[in-house]
Amino acid sequence: MTKSASFDVIGTCFEFSAPIAAINSRLGPKLTTAAVDPKTLFFSWFYAAQRDFTYVSLAGSYKPIAEILKLTFRRACRIVDLPAEAVTDEDIEELMKAFKAMGPREGLKRCFDGLREVGWDVYGVTNGGSQTSLNYYHAANIDLDRDHLLSCDDLKIAKPDVKVYENANKHLTSRGLGKDGDGERWFVAAHAWDCIAARKAGFKTAYLDFEEHDPVTEVFGEFDLYATSMDNLLAKLKEIK
Repeated sequence: MTKSASFDVIGTCFEFSAPIAAINSRLGPKLTTAAVDPKTLFFSWFYAAQRDFTYVSLAGSYKPIAEILKLTFRRACRIVDLPAEAVTDEDIEELMKAFKAMGPREGLKRCFDGLREVGWDVYGVTNGGSQTSLNYYHAANIDLDRDHLLSCDDLKIAKPDVKVYENANKHLTSRGLGKDGDGERWFVAAHAWDCIAARKAGFKTAYLDFEEHDPVTEVFGEFDLYATSMDNLLAKLKEIK
């Protein structure tokens, strides 16, 4: 039976150095007065946007995460004492361009290619938009088509709503990839909140530690596999019988 690995995209497959560099380039000198560095500002903005994306969805008023990111950046700046008027529309446009140009995690292509070489089918399940996500993979020279990419925008439901992962299961079933909860379906993420929801939907779960660094098992429980890099993940998944 064909195994499958469904990967979270933003933060798991693609990393944040481009938007962090854009914040530094556009706002670096201004941040000294706010006593905050570009990386800290980026993650405070991004994590708050993820929260708002999910909460707005839970309230039945879904909006794409790119829209939320764009519209909440000035608020994130104000929270760290950088006045909203210090940020121009051009700053935000350049930052959003950088967000769309995020590069792959080290070893991502080797991981995808290596899994496929041993018979796995590989998918992306993302909070991001379909075309933006496909562009990430294509720019990284990774073959991924629309049938292998599921976006929350299609459902108008944000992760980690379990319905997103249930929908992924239905999609895998429609493509002849086993049955729900049969142990052949894996979900891979660098976010414990992603893995816990996937586990609830019946996926085996693989946690990558390069973003959060600590899976906080006291909150999220144990996952099936832990990896420190894409190469480490590939090696461990290939060992699964």
